[in-house]
Amino acid sequence: MRFLALLPLLAVAVAAHGHGHDDDSHFEKRSQPGAPQPNPVDLNPLTWGDVNIIHTTDTHGWLSGHTKEASYSADFGDFSSFLYHMRQQATHRRKDLLVVDSGDLHDGNGLGDASPVNGQYTRPIYQKINYDALAIGNHELYVNDVAENTYRQFAPGWGKRYLTSNVFIKDSLTNKTVPIGNLYNKFRMKFGTRVMSYGFLYNFKGAANNTVIEPSNFTVTLPWFQKSLKEEVDMYLIVGHVPIRWAEATAVVQAIRAAHPSKPIVVLGGHLHVRDFTVYDNRAFGLSSGRFMETLGWLSVDGVRDRACKVEANCIGKNLTVTRRYLDSNVYTYKKHSLAHPKQKFDTWKGRSITREIFKVRKTLNLSNTIGCAPQDYFLSRYPYTDARSLLNLVANEVLPVAVVNASRPYPGVVIVNSGSQRFDLVKGPFTLDDTYIVSPFHNDFIYATVPYKIASKMLEALNGAPFQKRAGDDIPLPAYASNATLTPGYVTKDDYGYGGDDWAHTVIPYVPSPNYISSPLPKGLKDEDLVDFVWLSFFTNLVNPILKKLDPANTYATGIYRSDVDTNTMLLNFVKAKWTNTTC
Repeated sequence: MRFLALLPLLAVAVAAHGHGHDDDSHFEKRSQPGAPQPNPVDLNPLTWGDVNIIHTTDTHGWLSGHTKEASYSADFGDFSSFLYHMRQQATHRRKDLLVVDSGDLHDGNGLGDASPVNGQYTRPIYQKINYDALAIGNHELYVNDVAENTYRQFAPGWGKRYLTSNVFIKDSLTNKTVPIGNLYNKFRMKFGTRVMSYGFLYNFKGAANNTVIEPSNFTVTLPWFQKSLKEEVDMYLIVGHVPIRWAEATAVVQAIRAAHPSKPIVVLGGHLHVRDFTVYDNRAFGLSSGRFMETLGWLSVDGVRDRACKVEANCIGKNLTVTRRYLDSNVYTYKKHSLAHPKQKFDTWKGRSITREIFKVRKTLNLSNTIGCAPQDYFLSRYPYTDARSLLNLVANEVLPVAVVNASRPYPGVVIVNSGSQRFDLVKGPFTLDDTYIVSPFHNDFIYATVPYKIASKMLEALNGAPFQKRAGDDIPLPAYASNATLTPGYVTKDDYGYGGDDWAHTVIPYVPSPNYISSPLPKGLKDEDLVDFVWLSFFTNLVNPILKKLDPANTYATGIYRSDVDTNTMLLNFVKAKWTNTTC
């Protein structure tokens, strides 16, 4: 689960020809218009096993791909074409192939979040990808209406493939608590592999009040789960919106292993937005595949259909042959790994139609309209938040004072936001409506209380609490790169197999921890008893009120909405309109 490094590689793929119309002039060509493409490099071929898995997770609505980043510029239409060719390749090789998603479809991109109903346009696009198994994420569960919509509109379209082994909803029509999806699904793959699949969510505490999340270590004790372990299968698949190293994942692995000492187990996890691979034992493995459609995870497992293992005792301690790869999501990657030869046609009719649909939705939502011009790059976590290149510095010292502080109020204001409200870098150049959802996707109101300056001045320290600890993995030495390699910044991953999992070689992107909370500058020249509007986000009101009471036990402060015309989703947009109005970048 650490960010890590690799060497340049070369890919050869075997696949049957794709299909599509000869006249493609009316289709948008690969990726979204204007999306940059990476320079070609040599890539190593993928290793195929008895069972092979393509994994996505934490897509958060990035179906357009990254329209400003070449490494991750493929859109969901390109992904669809890639899957077509990979399935053709699997058939040619007579190998089983699974396509799996581990949840979090919402909150992070205008395509999903700018529509009148969250996911109104993205959910139908997701359903055009023939996933074999899917799990629910916490972002499908924050809001009652989104959870209800997932239950009624999204999950039924997948049948038994949408897996929610420990996630339930209170049905508004029957008043019964029922699984949002299926508890489990047993199925046979094309070339005979029998799979038992489950879908687990980590022990999420912030879910909507019409949902229930069971702890996984309790779920695995239930009769239905124990009964499922008696079915005749070749492998167990745990699709989870849960970090692969967390107890919620290992509890399920251990429960299966207690009943089956040598059955292959694969966990496909998410939530932490990292590339990671872990080895639970020599026949159980976990893979996590990044975020935001930057990464496709690839896992191959050989030895699943070993006839000697029909008697499980014969294979206790016997190694499986497992490989993992983290693929940068761009068309060059897709073509190199899926096509039989360089001149083979990549675009499929279905893939291009999805690309065109995404383009039309973006146009409908005005996502590509330029609102202003960012004068430089602002990075979320590459620099200390006090650095001028830090996005959090921009938010604290410019965005909050300009776009949030209400100068018409009788008292000066100080605004605190959680750093987690900002989710992505802000790129130099045209600032579009899409960027407002990419950088600051969450809708949180600004709440305030008018308090003495001596109270307001202590709130930031009180919220941040203890100093940050150094993140595990920061001190891992990185391997040397070839002297002639020209590398771009990106993922450099070290996991339980060491380095070498990243398909593309990159230079490591620095990671600098930031405080949990940041503040606009305190008003100057005030005395302790002078009144100040202390402003915070509705997201962490449950933390603010106890701190106010602790700092001033004698008083109870009235709270309310600070501004009805600004929230975290619009503050950056308002700032750009006020300060970066030049639209010629």
